[in-house]
Amino acid sequence: MLPVAQLNGTSLYYEMKGTGTPIVFIHGHGWTHTMFKPQLDYFSKQYRVIVCDLRGNGKSGKLGQSPDAIIETQCLDVIMLMNDLQIREAVLVGISYGGIIVQQMARQYPERVKAIVIADSFCRNETSTVLGALQLAAAYFSWLVYYAPGELLLPTLRLLYKRWGLAYRESRRNLLDKRPGELYRQRLAVSRIDYTEHLTTFRRPALGVVGDYTEFGITCMKEVVSRLPQAQLVVIPDAADPSNLCQPDVFNAVVQQFLESQTGVRQSKPLREEAGE
Repeated sequence: MLPVAQLNGTSLYYEMKGTGTPIVFIHGHGWTHTMFKPQLDYFSKQYRVIVCDLRGNGKSGKLGQSPDAIIETQCLDVIMLMNDLQIREAVLVGISYGGIIVQQMARQYPERVKAIVIADSFCRNETSTVLGALQLAAAYFSWLVYYAPGELLLPTLRLLYKRWGLAYRESRRNLLDKRPGELYRQRLAVSRIDYTEHLTTFRRPALGVVGDYTEFGITCMKEVVSRLPQAQLVVIPDAADPSNLCQPDVFNAVVQQFLESQTGVRQSKPLREEAGE
């Protein structure tokens, strides 16, 4: 049987591996739990790793909520999954859209969060500015991209990830298996977020990670980290979004070092040796 939890009016697909301090990985927009295979294999040697498909994605149930209720609903799903697995407190790692979920969980359920890692993400969409208004308009018109046949977008995808084969292969698979209507509503869900004030109240350890591929991405993550009282930022060379697939060995080493400093749990082998396996 597939590991599917029935909770909060939906079904949530998840995988769990390893023992120790729980780490919950939350995928990006248009991706699924499979984007964390390099992390599942690596961190499960010393930690209890949980990956899942958010509702409306991958093998999980349908997303019926309106955009203004999606993020809070998906956060509650993760909390209820943690309850089912008898996990009181976990380290949360979110990539891109998953970073938004992590920020909301830190805001809504801080007592359930041991530490956070936010990668290739952002903390606000400012709709009051001209740029923000254009971004909001782009979100509403982006349905054209979501409903277009995935095959039509493959050349663009291949060009974007031409240096990162693992990221391309995973992105290609997700693109061809996409759930357009639900992805579109999730895109709208992030069009008005603003966590800039809420982040300042989160008092647990935090790590920001971003690839150096775009200055805009670095600027967004700098803002996230600047708002968190106990945060540090690491920029990974030669990496785009998602940095965990563009440079998985470097990403794993950066997160491992952060986890060691916060949990005291160390890998049984040096990081350099692990990365070379």
